[in-house]
Amino acid sequence: MSKALELKLYSPAGSDPDVYEWPLTCGRGATSGAVELVETIRWVCQEFPEIVMESNILSSYDTNSYESMKSLVDEYNNTIDAFLQRAAHTTRPDARFSTTQRRTSRNLLRHILQQVYVHAVTNPSKLNQYEPFSPEVYGETSYELVCQIIDQLNITEEDTFLDLGSGVGQIVLQVAASTCCKMVWGIEKSDWPNLFAEKMDLHFKRLMRWWGKPYGEYQLINGDFLDQRHSDKINSASVIFVNNLAFGPNLDHQLKERFAELRDGVRIISSKEFCPINSRLSERNLSNIGTIMQVSKLSPPQGSVSWTGKSVSYYVHTIDRTKV
Repeated sequence: MSKALELKLYSPAGSDPDVYEWPLTCGRGATSGAVELVETIRWVCQEFPEIVMESNILSSYDTNSYESMKSLVDEYNNTIDAFLQRAAHTTRPDARFSTTQRRTSRNLLRHILQQVYVHAVTNPSKLNQYEPFSPEVYGETSYELVCQIIDQLNITEEDTFLDLGSGVGQIVLQVAASTCCKMVWGIEKSDWPNLFAEKMDLHFKRLMRWWGKPYGEYQLINGDFLDQRHSDKINSASVIFVNNLAFGPNLDHQLKERFAELRDGVRIISSKEFCPINSRLSERNLSNIGTIMQVSKLSPPQGSVSWTGKSVSYYVHTIDRTKV
């Protein structure tokens, strides 16, 4: 039996090469492997200016020809080899991998997370096996919306981020890679998202090593976020994300009870407000959660979630007991 053909793409950080089996059928699409390989080379050319590529390296290739793609990969690998050899003999060890030591840019991180998703979520139809309009309804929040949340909340190294109902873990990985958060948690109880989250975790760590990019500490947890065993995580978080648009009144009420115990300054981002914006205090509503929350509205971009093409509003609730 003949040995399977493969293409090995060298890492600009000197990590293990990324291996593509021929034919280049990766994930869900017949051509996605070829697209991923070519786009990865393109991103290396863009993100690592100290790696001098031939200007025409991506000018001519045939994704249906093994010889053509091998020639492209060989040319790329020779350039990476030369760069790594020069870096190994530099007199300034602190400058050898100046680009790889920096946090990944947002555009590159989007490419990495797309790679991770394609490799990990091999059967996305399994994510839609839920009872409509139940608390288990599954939906993914867009990359752009998470960027907006990170910018508006100005997340720092003092923050701890918690995603309640984290699905396959995309938000957790994005926050861990693009902020200085001291800890990022995600809690998900549904079986299929958890199965894919395990694979997301493995592929994310592999690709971040390949790119030589740092990321913060994170953990994807299989469990029910209402379980008392996770109360300490909710109580210690300074930023909490919850996609509660399809949650019923009972689950929302239980979350409000948890949030009523949070310390001042904690920020909660949700797709459905837990209390009205600009709610006024009166003797009749002193026991409501709105008495300790300041609420503002985000204006997310179109397509901010996966289950609808309509714009979904998100709300930022800040715990503030000075209102009482």
